[in-house]
Amino acid sequence: MNLDAETLLKNAASSGKRRSLTELVIQALNDKIDRGEYAPGAKLPTEPELCNEFGVSRTVVREAVASLKLGRRLIARHGVGVFVAERPTQSGETNFIDSTTLNNSMYVLELRIGVETECAAHAAMRRSEHHLKALKEVYARMEIAAVDDDAACARADFEFHLAVATCSENPHFTSILRTLGQEIIIDLRLKHAKADVKERKTYIRRIQREHGDILEAIERQDEGAARRAMRRHLNESLERYHHLSSTRAE
Repeated sequence: MNLDAETLLKNAASSGKRRSLTELVIQALNDKIDRGEYAPGAKLPTEPELCNEFGVSRTVVREAVASLKLGRRLIARHGVGVFVAERPTQSGETNFIDSTTLNNSMYVLELRIGVETECAAHAAMRRSEHHLKALKEVYARMEIAAVDDDAACARADFEFHLAVATCSENPHFTSILRTLGQEIIIDLRLKHAKADVKERKTYIRRIQREHGDILEAIERQDEGAARRAMRRHLNESLERYHHLSSTRAE
């Protein structure tokens, strides 16, 4: 017997697995759009309404909506709401990253640069062999993540940064990253979600090299190199967002 996504969602509502629930909400929203229940150009129900409809938390709804914006199925209009896209689009990233999300990602990156550069330096100074091994395992998982699955790539990316924080032996670095987790994941999905497959593969290879540089510096216990590698890695994304922001302002 085939069950639609909404039925599956109800059956899984008590599982407590936020990632699974997010994926089910994404599918349920996609089903509603495909069936015309949410017509092209229609405004999506509010967050509280969606939470009530699917019986999930706001965090789940926000992640699902963010994913559909990345998939160009939804469009955010600042100060108005989120709407179903009129038609599938192949246009560039500036058309589906709304200004609020763009600005928030910039602010999060500014904070991360300040925090994570020093986190990487402390990781190089203090890392234990046990934590270094765990960091290498996370890095290995990043290498086998499916390139066409931006959600999986983003999660693996975030886990790498968490593992670096663990290597620092300072629990407050880890706490800060976990607190910012949802915002970081959204930013990472923005970066990983490339419409062009070739562009996506090139990007994944490049950031994998950047993560490799961070790992290598931490393994060598080179404090300065770890700090520089992390700053280069995060600053590239911030500069890209600054470019998008300035382009829109012109």
